[in-house]
Amino acid sequence: MFKILLEEMKLKNFSPKTRDIYLHYNQEFLRFCNKSPREVSHLDIREYLLHCIQKQYSSSTINLAHNALAFYYGRILRKRVGDIPYQKREQRVRVFASPEEIEEMINALDNTKHKLIISLLYASGVRVSELVSLKIEDIDIQKRLLKVCQGKGNKDRYTILSKVVVEQIRSYLLTRPYQSNYLFASSDGHITPRTVEDVLKQACKKARIVNSLTPHSLRHSFATHHMEQGTKTEYIQQMLGHKDVRTTRIYEHISTKHLEKIRSPQDDNFITH
Repeated sequence: MFKILLEEMKLKNFSPKTRDIYLHYNQEFLRFCNKSPREVSHLDIREYLLHCIQKQYSSSTINLAHNALAFYYGRILRKRVGDIPYQKREQRVRVFASPEEIEEMINALDNTKHKLIISLLYASGVRVSELVSLKIEDIDIQKRLLKVCQGKGNKDRYTILSKVVVEQIRSYLLTRPYQSNYLFASSDGHITPRTVEDVLKQACKKARIVNSLTPHSLRHSFATHHMEQGTKTEYIQQMLGHKDVRTTRIYEHISTKHLEKIRSPQDDNFITH
């Protein structure tokens, strides 16, 4: 049924992940409306998106489903999908860890591979999908650079490595169980994002970190701490692989360092007993 959708996505060079997501939402939509693609109207799409809102999907998830349906019904089947508004994205405070918390998490683990996973996420700012597919040839030990091949948007980029993580990589390569081109190899090729999430969850538990941290939290930490130390926004943008510098500038407003230096008037004007 969706052969033409898959072919069109391949012709557009959509990433495998995007193809899977678009296919998923189109399949879910047809199950919801119980119609064939030729019978679908823009009102069906509208009802489905309202259903997603009722199910309390995030705005980004709803917009992704919207894009998937608009691509298939609007661009491929040439149906009138109507002027259905996209969701305004929620403005949430991004969770990030302090350097001390990251160090505590690394020290709380015994496994060399697990230590390196957390350290590398923070030192380079890569996405978890990029981390799991890293190859040894992508690492320049001498220049302390990491090449991210075909990251989000099918783009190559370079980011930095710390002296600390370079030494960890050297030690890890001497002891890793699988001899493979992948840095974090497994019996099936390379580890999965789920494995990384589990490693981080274990580290948080052992280090008694109360914040709910994800691999993306360490990417936020990388960007925020670079902002705090005065790294140029354009350099951070390049290392993160952001298409638009406005996305990077969000991190200018995340840091709480400037707030920590402000005294509350209550400290000066109130006397407590």
